[in-house]
Amino acid sequence: MPPSPKKYHTTVAGVNMWAVAELAHVGRIVAIEDPDVQYAYAQSTVNGMLHLRNAIYELLHDKAYGKHKEDLSRLYGQVNRAITHLVKDFGVDLSVIAAFNSRGVLGDISNVGRRAVTRKSKTRKSKTRESKKRN
Repeated sequence: MPPSPKKYHTTVAGVNMWAVAELAHVGRIVAIEDPDVQYAYAQSTVNGMLHLRNAIYELLHDKAYGKHKEDLSRLYGQVNRAITHLVKDFGVDLSVIAAFNSRGVLGDISNVGRRAVTRKSKTRKSKTRESKKRN
């Protein structure tokens, strides 16, 4: 199921430029001293990144952009990680973004900010524990 019922009708170059702009916000947020301003900026940035994530998803599932699948997959992962960190590090309240999403443009955002445990991370953790036990 796509994350958004709406269509963004963008291009690979368009989402790449959009991603550069959105990811630049993360550095600016960190540089701000006032925690209230950081929170407001982070919340706004998460909202924008959720739209970006949907636009990337749309291109990922468009057969016309099949040759860009690897690049789009990596960009999608970068945007997801940035969203997860902003939510976690700055305590972004997703219920406020969900309330603002009154027309459902963002789709279901209930899974935002939750890190999925992957097989790779489980393996790495297990190996670390095993090596500590040996020493």
